[in-house]
Amino acid sequence: MDLRELTGAKRPSIVVLRDPRVGEHTHEPRAQLRSLPLLSTFGFDRVLHTAVWNNDFKPVDYTPLNPESIDIEQVEFPLVHVVSQEALLETTDKNEPERRGEQHLMRELLRKRTENDTYVIVSDTDAPDTPAYAERPVTDDFKPVTKVDYEGFINRYVQTTLDSYIPLNETRNYWYHLISDHNQQYGAPADSLPRLFEYEKAPPNSPAWWPLYYFVEHDLDRILEKYTERIRETLRSWTERGDVQKVANNMDSMLVQCGFRADKLDRQRERNAEKYDIDIEDIQSYDNA
Repeated sequence: MDLRELTGAKRPSIVVLRDPRVGEHTHEPRAQLRSLPLLSTFGFDRVLHTAVWNNDFKPVDYTPLNPESIDIEQVEFPLVHVVSQEALLETTDKNEPERRGEQHLMRELLRKRTENDTYVIVSDTDAPDTPAYAERPVTDDFKPVTKVDYEGFINRYVQTTLDSYIPLNETRNYWYHLISDHNQQYGAPADSLPRLFEYEKAPPNSPAWWPLYYFVEHDLDRILEKYTERIRETLRSWTERGDVQKVANNMDSMLVQCGFRADKLDRQRERNAEKYDIDIEDIQSYDNA
């Protein structure tokens, strides 16, 4: 995989990936980070986004950077910056109204990067505006720029690289389609979000197991009476509205069944390995990959 597959350009330095989920919504905001699993397949592992979306759970591995505390001198490229047009403009300090939003940070990053540094801006607009500096968008001031429509691109990418049974209008998070592709290879449930997480039927090497180990490792001392709420909240930044509660219920059910213990999760996966005739050593190799 390389960036050319994403943009069609040989060496793009600035990429604007327009994803409407980053901006305002009619209902509660969610799925702002849904583009990151796709971007991770192209090697992007440094992501700048507001701490509001960071609840520590990540379906893919990346380093989150906080816009409010980042040291611009220490920034490394390639870099992904997830930010809405509203966040670029909102006032961050009432005593300094001229210091507005993340537009200053975006301008500093655009000036800092060299022609060989890739800066991917994920926003709800393909022409991010920083009015404290100019009346025209940053895409007019900095070149070259490659504009990509996220929804159109992931539609094509999933259809050409995966055999996912999840409708794209249900979710455009690549992680879920990856699970669907994996499950269907073994004849496991693969046609809806809740069914991906029917753990007694899930292949033992399915990515669907990853979140359970996260919750065991990070939340054992903070088990809530209604733990499904904790799970649902962790999925908010990654998932469109849909069947999030049912997914959370399935995760919680298996965690309770295994007593929030990693060794019991391992044993459940071993039992599933027998159902699918998968060698347990293959599971271990998969976990360590």
